[in-house]
Amino acid sequence: MTACTRRGKRAAIALPTAAILTSALLVAAFPAGASAQPTGNRSVKGTALGRSSQETDPGVLVILKKQQALDKIAGDITEGLSESDRAKISGFTDIEVDPEHNHLRLHWKGAPPQRVQHILAHLPKGVTVEVVTARYSKAELHEARNKLLRGGKPTALRLGSTGEPIRITSIGPTVDGSSLEISYDEDRGAGKRDAVDPLSRGARQEKSGGVKAVTDRLTGINTVATYKPLSEDLSAAPANRQHDASPWFGGSALRNPGGGICSGSFSVKNKGGDFLLMSARHCSRGGDGLWRTWEGGDVVGGNDAAEVAVPDDAQGIHLPSKQAGPYLYDGPATRRDGYAKPVVGWGHNNVGDYVCADGANSGVHCNVQVAKTDIGIMGGDGSYRPFTDLAYASSLTPDGVAAVNGDSGGPVFAGVSNFTADEARGMITALDKTVTCPSSLNKDTVLDGHIRTPWCLQGVYYVPIYQTLHDTGWTLVTL
Repeated sequence: MTACTRRGKRAAIALPTAAILTSALLVAAFPAGASAQPTGNRSVKGTALGRSSQETDPGVLVILKKQQALDKIAGDITEGLSESDRAKISGFTDIEVDPEHNHLRLHWKGAPPQRVQHILAHLPKGVTVEVVTARYSKAELHEARNKLLRGGKPTALRLGSTGEPIRITSIGPTVDGSSLEISYDEDRGAGKRDAVDPLSRGARQEKSGGVKAVTDRLTGINTVATYKPLSEDLSAAPANRQHDASPWFGGSALRNPGGGICSGSFSVKNKGGDFLLMSARHCSRGGDGLWRTWEGGDVVGGNDAAEVAVPDDAQGIHLPSKQAGPYLYDGPATRRDGYAKPVVGWGHNNVGDYVCADGANSGVHCNVQVAKTDIGIMGGDGSYRPFTDLAYASSLTPDGVAAVNGDSGGPVFAGVSNFTADEARGMITALDKTVTCPSSLNKDTVLDGHIRTPWCLQGVYYVPIYQTLHDTGWTLVTL
């Protein structure tokens, strides 16, 4: 990419905001290939916009409009509290949004208070709701979960007379409040995991029963134990949207300090008002501490030791240019026209929400649906991340893929204003459930595909953006 072209990209940013938000004609696809692009959108860094590979499905846009309305009702019911802090609401367990059917499902221990009953009695026309009695409240499930933590991390479990070590790999409440879900594996040591289950089906069932017996006893409630190896961060491997420049945008392809590929996330300001670019902390190790562009190797910035949140797997990159823009790159990883969309705010996550995972190595994957919230997971780097949400590719996600190795640090967003803008939801921290890569994700379409074979996954863990902003004191940079 020539210097002349890169200067041209920057000139396009200064045009009026109205050109970004008021265009009514959508000409691009928001699924895996790209999210919707408005005609004449001049918020981009590139100069040749053109059309994306698919046109936006009007039916999906209707679903997303319903989701925004349901999320607002859910926010009123939960008093605007984050996924984890909703445990402060007496009796509350969880809430599910079902935008395809314009429906809400509320899980509550006992009867909801008068405040909530009033909201449910005055729902907008067409919205339906059901209240399901839960065995445990979120507060009770949190109390039980805390009994399995020592020093901020899951305690090691011991089974049988041999004292065989068992590692808790994730822990979180079930959506319906029936139990606490525990996933585990055989503890092979920090960062080590079995690629395949070493036990037969029968032996695994027996061991899971043993783990459940232990966790039932330790927590005092009903638990469900499931074998799931340590989550993969999938950031490293020598190598690595290509060649960004200041002001830095999210969703960019970065060569991390260790030489692998990771994704730039949201632009933020620290407490002193300095611009930072977010990425995943587990990507920040090794080398000289410097982050560079994937193509060209230009220095983006360095690890800022004062701007780290280990529980949130968040690293603030100090930017010598002192500039970061309120935009996220969009579309396929190989898209070269610099198309980006504005970040206009942030939101909480609800089970059933559709979001987009924007990994620089494989591009945007939309209609990824939130399956669980408020989960604690062990990262491949040995750090415990107590607050994550988990989303999986749905039947509406092209190719059934949520992310690819190297997408760590990428932003997760919800499309707003008919997908002409993005609402921040979180940052990718780990991935789950390997699937066969579709033909569209190959060595020529995944940025580091000629260095290592693309590894496709159906699920993505991400730390909610609220949690990171709360813990760090950072402020999201928005348009």
